Amino acid sequence: MRRPGRDAPSPLDGVSCFSMPPLADAPPLLPLLAPMAGYTDLPFRRVCRLYGLRLGTTALIDSGALVHGNPDSESILRRGEEEEYLQVQLLGSIPQDLRKATRILREGPWHFDVLDFNMGCPVQKVLKRKAGAALMREAALAQECLQVIREEWPGILTVKMRILDEEDPAPTLEVAQRLVSLGVQGLTIHGRLPRRVYSGPVHAPVIRAVRESLSIPVTANGGIFTGEDARRLSRETGCSRVMVARGCLGNPWLFQEILTGERREISREERLQVMELQLSEMVREYGERGAMILGRKVVSGYVCGHGFPRELRAQVVHIATWQDFQELLEKLRNSPSRDL
Repeated sequence: MRRPGRDAPSPLDGVSCFSMPPLADAPPLLPLLAPMAGYTDLPFRRVCRLYGLRLGTTALIDSGALVHGNPDSESILRRGEEEEYLQVQLLGSIPQDLRKATRILREGPWHFDVLDFNMGCPVQKVLKRKAGAALMREAALAQECLQVIREEWPGILTVKMRILDEEDPAPTLEVAQRLVSLGVQGLTIHGRLPRRVYSGPVHAPVIRAVRESLSIPVTANGGIFTGEDARRLSRETGCSRVMVARGCLGNPWLFQEILTGERREISREERLQVMELQLSEMVREYGERGAMILGRKVVSGYVCGHGFPRELRAQVVHIATWQDFQELLEKLRNSPSRDL
């Protein structure tokens, strides 16, 4: 593939690998894409849509960064014309910044279907600002934050949160009920404590207890790397929607697996073709230099753990130009397959 230009037509335009019915005819188990900083941009969402993604989310955007004009905000918020549904996730703990940021999101050209407020991020630098998961134990501050968002956002408002106790649902339910009283219309619950980050089991019974006690939609999140993981989490929580995060990085086929209930073997050539499509979309979005720097982790996601030689995987960190990428791609195509 020739190096794509920023103004060139997308190689994904008109491509359809997996046919889905209209969003109104939703399947029994519907996967949502989680907001992942540095990953869930428009290029990645476009690739995931080829394999059945319907409910996309932007990467989380920091309210302060948006208010103060961080140049990264434009690419984080960009919405494709073909995206029939897109929610934006907002992070922050300073009410005046959240008010201004929400106003920007409301008045901007994106027309987001849902605003999701982050009360689940477990990263230490976020917690130190009393943002993310820290807000679950800061009731007064959380209330003030949500009140200003609710005042400025006329559309659907949801919250992504975590559990507060691995055995007792009561603390998590108390927070959830308080959120509902503030006008929150949907919840996504990650079934791990903030201090567990992404390790350990997902405590589905806590999510189920919250879902059974509320009248608003609850989406289950955590530990989904296969279609069976998604179905198990749905059965154990009673949730008809599950949020997919790290499991789809380098694996957009996961959405198709969840929707069809069938896991198929992805050929080496298909894997490399889809990786190339995503990188070409990134060049259109970020320019060649930016795309290659950001694309290194994307390439790693596609090739690590799939039988490609270690010496080729090690070359990923040296990709600096489209030509570098194409040369590595050719080596990957012609390399011997190795047992995992």
